[in-house]
Amino acid sequence: FYFYFHNSIFFNGRNGGNFFKSHPYLGVWGLDLKDLLLHLLLPRVCLGCREDLPLPLSGPLCGACLGLLRPAWAEPLCRLCGARWEGPEPCCHDCRKGLRPVDAIRAAFLYRHPLPRLLHSFKYGARPSVGEPLGSWMAGAFPRFPELEGVDALVPVPLHASRLRERGFNQAMVLARHVGKAAGLPVLDALDRKTDTPAQWRFSRRKREGRLRGVFVASPRADLWGRHVLLIDDVCTSGGTLEGCARALREAGAASVRAYVLARS
Repeated sequence: FYFYFHNSIFFNGRNGGNFFKSHPYLGVWGLDLKDLLLHLLLPRVCLGCREDLPLPLSGPLCGACLGLLRPAWAEPLCRLCGARWEGPEPCCHDCRKGLRPVDAIRAAFLYRHPLPRLLHSFKYGARPSVGEPLGSWMAGAFPRFPELEGVDALVPVPLHASRLRERGFNQAMVLARHVGKAAGLPVLDALDRKTDTPAQWRFSRRKREGRLRGVFVASPRADLWGRHVLLIDDVCTSGGTLEGCARALREAGAASVRAYVLARS
């Protein structure tokens, strides 16, 4: 119905264009009559609270839900893993136990409402267009982290081939392209995922290392020797996936590996 309505002669026919141009008062919202009618028949919905979006908002969030986003840079964080940390030392207990393959992890936002709903719609709800604002927000927050300066390439965390076929896109690649375009950095498809593993947050650090060892391998098509790489992903929970990717990148010759994610739990 939407396709028929949007492409009917009423909008696109010989007289349609002149009809809508004859109503300049709609420009106060930056809309034309077509947009107004589509809004009345098929109103856009906020993906956070599920309420109809008022004009002229186009989503994915209403003003109230936008205000609920919690920037991670405003929180006390571990200097290394980026987890919330308020101790007297600059690093959390886990990071003080030993070296990690990821030099630093930073997130644009905390993984709090409404981000989980947005990401679920993006990855599982057949709404790949949601990646556009998510990527823009992530790119906009990137300059707030001077500790991520000096990288020369972005590498998205890969999906397993079966998951990529099912979803049709890699959400980390979508986000990486937005950040790369804004920062003027190349995006390298430099990693392959050999095994489709379950979420790692429920396992201990030692078990995560064992379960993820060998899951990620550097692609032979990517020249990583001496590069300072920034991993890109949508969410960091335990950090296990990022660490598995970082090991593969270092084994392929990367000089340093940091990570930047949309949200940190």
